[in-house]
Amino acid sequence: MMFLNTIIGDKDISKRLCSQATSLRTRLQQHIDKDELSSAIKIAEASITNDCIVALLAMMQSVDRDPNNDFRPISTSSDSSLEMADVALLTLSDLYTMAEMYLKLQGWQPVDQSDKVSGGIVYEHDNGEISEEPNYEKMSRQMKLMLSIPVLIEPGCVDGEVVWAATVVHYEHNGAQENQSDLECSELSPNCISVIDVLKSDEDGKSSRLRGSYNGCWRGLYADALGEMDLSHSIGQRLESWTETTLAGLSVANEDSTRILMIGLGCGQLVSFLQNHVAGVELQVVEASQSLVDIAVKYYQFPTCALENVQIADPIEYVKRQSSQGQVGGEYDTIIVNVCSSDDVFPNHLLNGQFFNGLVSILSNYSTATLLVNSGVSVDAVSTLVDEACKHIHGHRSGHALLLREYLLRDHSTSDDEGVIVAARRREWSLTVEDWQRQHHDDNAQSSGAMDVANAQRTQVVRLEKFLSLEDIETIHSVAKAKLASNEPTSSALEKHTDSWKVLYLQSDDTFQQKLPTLRQRILEAVRQVDKDNWHLFDNVDHVNIRVVEYHQMDEYGELADPRHYDLNSLLTMDIMLSEDGAFEGGDLQTEEVDGTLKKHEFKQGDALIFVSHKYHCVDRVRSGRRNVMVLEFWYGPERQCPHRCERFGSEICMRDPGQDLYTQQFHPNLKQSDDSSTSILFPFRLGSVSACNADSREILELLWEPCGNTEVEPNKPIVAVKEQVDEYKDDKALSDAFACFGDSDSEDD
Repeated sequence: MMFLNTIIGDKDISKRLCSQATSLRTRLQQHIDKDELSSAIKIAEASITNDCIVALLAMMQSVDRDPNNDFRPISTSSDSSLEMADVALLTLSDLYTMAEMYLKLQGWQPVDQSDKVSGGIVYEHDNGEISEEPNYEKMSRQMKLMLSIPVLIEPGCVDGEVVWAATVVHYEHNGAQENQSDLECSELSPNCISVIDVLKSDEDGKSSRLRGSYNGCWRGLYADALGEMDLSHSIGQRLESWTETTLAGLSVANEDSTRILMIGLGCGQLVSFLQNHVAGVELQVVEASQSLVDIAVKYYQFPTCALENVQIADPIEYVKRQSSQGQVGGEYDTIIVNVCSSDDVFPNHLLNGQFFNGLVSILSNYSTATLLVNSGVSVDAVSTLVDEACKHIHGHRSGHALLLREYLLRDHSTSDDEGVIVAARRREWSLTVEDWQRQHHDDNAQSSGAMDVANAQRTQVVRLEKFLSLEDIETIHSVAKAKLASNEPTSSALEKHTDSWKVLYLQSDDTFQQKLPTLRQRILEAVRQVDKDNWHLFDNVDHVNIRVVEYHQMDEYGELADPRHYDLNSLLTMDIMLSEDGAFEGGDLQTEEVDGTLKKHEFKQGDALIFVSHKYHCVDRVRSGRRNVMVLEFWYGPERQCPHRCERFGSEICMRDPGQDLYTQQFHPNLKQSDDSSTSILFPFRLGSVSACNADSREILELLWEPCGNTEVEPNKPIVAVKEQVDEYKDDKALSDAFACFGDSDSEDD
């Protein structure tokens, strides 16, 4: 067994790892010298399958570096650590070279952009095509990971401290035999456990550190973890992954059924979340690995007081004991099985009828008693076993299980079953947004009134040609310049998404309404008419207001790259082109259509494009010049005056809005006050969309979860993050500047 904290201090381990890394380099080079690239790639991919990337990153990061001296190792580092770090860096570089040679055979040449983004490389094809991910869909996951090495080995600096795209916090490798190389182990499924801090940023350039646990081979910056926690939050405050959000969102239907059995602890995040958000919840956790329990306590601050509800046991034996008690109606209202490895593989020894029959037998007699199984890529086997087990449930009509996966955040091929959850209840249930809302939110809960995301994709963009005159446009520019000149740093309405993309919020301090009242009224009238002619979204809400007025400036390299971006909780969005025709190249506004293609929209100076806010849209990269656009969103909420894109609507309070008191006085008396006797389960998210699709003759429901309300909660138990960790990563702005190239945390990439 190898732990990260023993690498630095144990010279024998350092020597052994250096020898193994050198041996790997030698084997690769021997095949390259013989023009046997395919053989070299096989060796490289086998090593990566054995999780050598994490081991090499741990070796490379084992020395302290000076951010003021080109990140060179500090002289106080030991000779063994320096040698290990150098060998690891050379080995990682060799692995990337293998991937680069593979791409060159496909006609792709690397183009270094490290002067613009840390570790940045794009590829240009012989035919002139440029791509960051050439032939990506045809590559193995190992090859994808090799191509990400330039980002992984490039350090950054935050407040004088060295940071990495992926920092190895803990690593152990149980797969190697006594005389077998850790880095070259030939096992297909090594028993590796790692804890890695990954720096991720969203499309707005806001960055955060996500700590994840991985059981098995790490797949890269966007790999799904067993459990994940944002280090700027306490454990249990929020959930990061779709899988854990779905398991939590479907686990409790009401406060009368709160006895939950969870098989698989993960990092403890889901357990702590349910403790924090569900009053009176009774949790029993069964975990087969003592290592994962220790990791949850040491690296995620899983409270030791909660360990009394955690049993270290074989899940099969535990379920067998519980089911053998023979009582009519089991003791658990919800059973969650979340035991897939980081390779998304369901444990083979649990794929048997006895285990699943036992699970169903210990469900309570509540009609909403639910079994939730994260099946990973084993969806066929798991769904068959759940179906068969459910046929034995008293009162269950057909034994039919629901298959659930993430909705439209990435394309699903017929063989792509990652993240599929198999769900069943004692009675059939129709999983709809309305049903979920009734079960989990009381009558005081506010609805955004926005169109379902699936339906929004079938709508069309409406273009109003020459909506603004040149005089109107010049007036907008003047107001923006005046606001910038008078802007106070303490309440800045200017947001820097990237070096090439800045946004000024013209609604802040009521600037838009006071300085441009006639234009504001004309815009409102035009949007209402377009909605009446096309979608009737404004018909179903009491009052519609301007949510945000954004003055965008995009220079060269500026872009909104995510093709699945949409404006959450807004009804309609209006984009108005302010730039002169020909003032920039690129920067096309594009929307994703029903057939999955991206449609470019004609958009000339003075034109207005109006579309349903939940329709996917993006802006491709500005190749030259400057792109100025004004963007307005309309929603069921107050006309905000805060210097940001506000998330608070209905009765929710925004502390940054100077007009909040007036809005509360006007509308809050008509809203129901919260009732302490309410039996609703208030989660900081809601079910936003349910869409049915067919894959391999199976019906799958695709779920989209959306944030709502205040995500900060008072925990039921005193669970807090370690102060040093929170302080370490509290400056999102600094993190964003250090690594602007790591992409969207919702990326589909490995």
